[in-house]
Formats: sequence, structure tokens, C-alpha cells
Amino acid sequence: MVIEKYKNLAESDLDRTVWRYLTFQKYVSLLAYGALWFSKLNTLVDQYEGHMPKKTDAEMSEKHHAFKAHFPPSHDQLDQANVRNVADGRELTVVNCWFLDDNESEKMWSEYALNSEGVAIKSTVRALAQFVRCDPRLTHIGKVQYVDLDSHSMTHYEANQAQERAFLKQLEFSAEKELRIVTMNFRGPMCVSMDGDPLGPDEWQGVGMNNTGNDGLYIRADLANLIKAIVLAPGVSTWHERLIKKLVRLTDSSAPVERSTIEN
Repeated sequence: MVIEKYKNLAESDLDRTVWRYLTFQKYVSLLAYGALWFSKLNTLVDQYEGHMPKKTDAEMSEKHHAFKAHFPPSHDQLDQANVRNVADGRELTVVNCWFLDDNESEKMWSEYALNSEGVAIKSTVRALAQFVRCDPRLTHIGKVQYVDLDSHSMTHYEANQAQERAFLKQLEFSAEKELRIVTMNFRGPMCVSMDGDPLGPDEWQGVGMNNTGNDGLYIRADLANLIKAIVLAPGVSTWHERLIKKLVRLTDSSAPVERSTIEN
């Protein structure tokens, strides 16, 4: 169950540190569910998630236009091919996002942990590949490529693949230094329900695998091996630090709880 499909990653990247900044509520959810949340592309803040670069979109549309002479009854399908491809990809692709850097980020604390009760989970790229229970046949892990979506070029084959497009983001997001796990929005034995309960075979086999009614998926992870350390938000109170340490003990984790270096 190891994820072996890498995107924009070198061998030297595999042991680099990744961070997931969480509110306290999301941290408790992680522990209670034993699963990571994967969001559909069409639910993320960036409205251009999963879109084709404009230049490539125009090239492909021109080719589709040329096909009209050979397929007269199919003009509407050809005209809408790229639009439908993007819409379907944004619905059927889910991502789990991490910050790839050796050091903490004050920006990430403020944007994702929101207050002094948040935490950051530290792990490594290799641990994500080994201990997040995605279906490896459908999953890629890699660094986001920050581009100008007006001028960036892709091959037409790549542009047709939602998972390829999921690793592109606009230049203005480059400070996020994002690493993603990208997989398909299908329920399976590796998932838990929206209530955190295991799924029975009838809930993920056949039509049960369809997850279009939800904003994403919870996919199980081996948290004991995935989490290398838990870092407390800058300015955390002593009482809250004790609470986090108690939660760690209750989950039988050996991950150390560390205070932020930003407040020092």
C-alpha cells in the first residue's frame, strides 16, 4: 500500500520535512477518525484548481474544431470537451495538502492554525508515501508547480489528465510550498465515513464507491508512524500544552510535543 507514483520529486526530497497546520478542532478530528481529510478540487479556495492552462486549452479547442468535419453529429460534445473534462476532474479528484520546508512558517500558522490553540503535524515525504492508506494505483504524491496559467504549456495528453492538472497552481500561491497527495474521489476499504466509522463492503463496492455527494474523503493513516512530532502554535498557554500532551498519551503515540521556535 505504498504510494510509488511521484510528481516533481527527487530522491533527495523523500526525507524532507513536511508540515500540516491545523486548528485544534481539526487536530482532534484527525486523532478521533484516524484519517486524513482529502478535499475535492472544486471545494478549494483557489477557483482555478484543476483547470487547464489557457494556452493549452486554446490549442486543444482548435484541434477539436478541426474534428467537426469528420464527426458532424458531435459538434456540441467537441465544443464542450475541455469544459466537461475540467468539471469532471475537479469533482473526481481529491487532495491532501502539506507545507514542504525545513522550518516553521508564521504565514502558515496564521492562515491554517488560526489561533494559539492550533498545532502543526510534522512528518516526511517518505512517511506520507508509506503510511497514508490511499489506493496506490490511483494516487500520486508530489510538489505543486507554481505557474502562470495564462501562458504555461502542457502536452495535450497531460492536459487531459486531472491528476496532472492537480499539481498546477497560480504563481501567487508559491509561498505555500505545497506538497500534495492526489487521488480519486472514490470510497474504498481505506476510507472511513463522515462520522468516522469504518465502511462496510456494501458502502464502497459497486455504486457505493460514488462519493459525489460529499466535499471529499476521509482516508485512513497509520498516525503512530506518520506523525514525527507535534508542534504547538506560538503563544500557546501552559494549560493547552498540557491538554495536547494528554491527548497524545491517550492515543499511545510516541511523537514528541514541541513548542514553536517562532516564539523564542
